[in-house]
Amino acid sequence: MANIFTPTRLTLAIIIAAATLSGCEKPTPKITPKMVVVEQVNTATVPLYGNYIGVTKASLDVEVRARVNGFVEDKSFIEGSAVKSGAVLYRIDNRPYLAVVNRLKANVESQQSVLDKSRRDVERLKPLYEQDAASQLDFDNALSLLSQARSSLAASKAELEEAELELSYTEIRSPISGLVSRSEVDIGALVGSSGQSLLTRVKQVDPIYVTFNMSALDYLNARRRMTSYSDKKEAEAEGKAVEGFVSITLPDNSEYRYLGDVRFTDPSVNPETGTFQVRAELPNPDKELLPGQYTNVRIKLNEVRNAIVIPHKATQVEQGGVYVMVVLPNNKVERRFIVIEHQGKMGVVVKSGLKAGELVITEGMHRVRHGQLAEPLTAEQYLKKDDIKQKEQALKQQALEQEQEQK
Repeated sequence: MANIFTPTRLTLAIIIAAATLSGCEKPTPKITPKMVVVEQVNTATVPLYGNYIGVTKASLDVEVRARVNGFVEDKSFIEGSAVKSGAVLYRIDNRPYLAVVNRLKANVESQQSVLDKSRRDVERLKPLYEQDAASQLDFDNALSLLSQARSSLAASKAELEEAELELSYTEIRSPISGLVSRSEVDIGALVGSSGQSLLTRVKQVDPIYVTFNMSALDYLNARRRMTSYSDKKEAEAEGKAVEGFVSITLPDNSEYRYLGDVRFTDPSVNPETGTFQVRAELPNPDKELLPGQYTNVRIKLNEVRNAIVIPHKATQVEQGGVYVMVVLPNNKVERRFIVIEHQGKMGVVVKSGLKAGELVITEGMHRVRHGQLAEPLTAEQYLKKDDIKQKEQALKQQALEQEQEQK
């Protein structure tokens, strides 16, 4: 029996089978890249700051004390108000001291009279002595009395000055300009060595100090900023091993408008805390700061040049570390782990894992995965395309609703 599968028929069967199989295959789906917002990795000089908790202190805090004993007759200031240097704060009963001054003034006048008489005696005896009309003894006695009169007058004047000084102490004046604290005594109270010595305090708050503690590592970084030997010697001569300006915050966490200058650094480290104290001076013309306030202090310690900087929102954290999503030149997405050197207001400083010029995803990274295609856009391009897409969807929805209403 002849074979029915001749070469012609076999070829025809293969063609038919191939056509049938090709008709059953599904068409290759078209991949639509996901839209993402990217930013180019740039380099910049990034300052490195130290952040600390500081406390404000008065630049001058003077105790006002009574120097003489007596009873307080008057208090001529409002507690908590501003006072000028030399303003009278208290008055002590001055009558006992005034009486002493008056008595000593009379004594000075008496001694002056004795001195005048002694001087006249010497002037009268001198020509007589030169003419041998007066003895040597009489002339020497006159000179001695003149010298004693001068000494007595000088002593009386010294006693009078001391009494007048004590009399002036009955008016207690402010030693500096500043804010006066509460009064520690009332009118009628006995003050001085026999009673209450401390009367009040006056604090100078313009300028005002802020003190904070720096670690030994921060000190090392700050010292490395001083590249020349002369800079280090000048800073040490001025009593500040750390130089720079500090910024602080107000109680509402807003930044204080004036910068402070470091004026003093403690020359030793506290062995219990491993820190040393730094003091900065800030202008305070409007009395916005008061002594005893806690504040956040920031000071520049160093800077990183040609640093790789990316936005904070470009980073993601998982158990394996910190990573970013990078869009490669072929628009493929790559998840890449990075090593962070510093984080601040300018962004994240990347130590390794990125190069300048690469594109990192800042928005839309949840839409793509490692190895997928993405359409890198700027923020402006993304908003424009997203707006067009939303309008198209709105039109489609409107057309669908109209069809349903017609049915």
